[in-house]
Amino acid sequence: KAVVSTQSTGHQNITNVRDALYHFTHKEQIYLNDVKCYRRETLESLPPVLILHLKRFIFDDAAKSCQKLLKEIDFNIDMTISDDMMSAIGTTLTAERRYHLFGVVYHHGSHATGGHYSAMVYHPYIQCWVNADDDKVTHQDDNAVLKHIPGRSAYLLFYKRVPYPA
Repeated sequence: KAVVSTQSTGHQNITNVRDALYHFTHKEQIYLNDVKCYRRETLESLPPVLILHLKRFIFDDAAKSCQKLLKEIDFNIDMTISDDMMSAIGTTLTAERRYHLFGVVYHHGSHATGGHYSAMVYHPYIQCWVNADDDKVTHQDDNAVLKHIPGRSAYLLFYKRVPYPA
């Protein structure tokens, strides 16, 4: 298992998980003692289960409190990690980079100091999503998982690596 925190979800240009991962792994120009340098984070290996944490809460210095980011971030059921996100070593070592979503944890509420959590998990035997929200458990389809609902924000995404067909 590995956890990748997509800290850039609050960035203005980020509208989906793919953009957040690209922003996380792109080359960044920095200055160190008046010398222009570049820094880049890449993925060297990929786990069987990839957990993406979408940063939904920030500390507001002016308000001196934690705030919830209400920005909608799109994500897909299927995702492929591209070569440009991998290190040179990772590109040669990791052939299988396709992932399939099997779980989502949502935060409900418009404030960081309140609200509650719910989860949707794909059940392979009944071939549908199971929504667990307090004492209510219901079956859902793919659209319900991906749909933007005011006050509900995806917080954790759970992806399972899918092997390439032989």
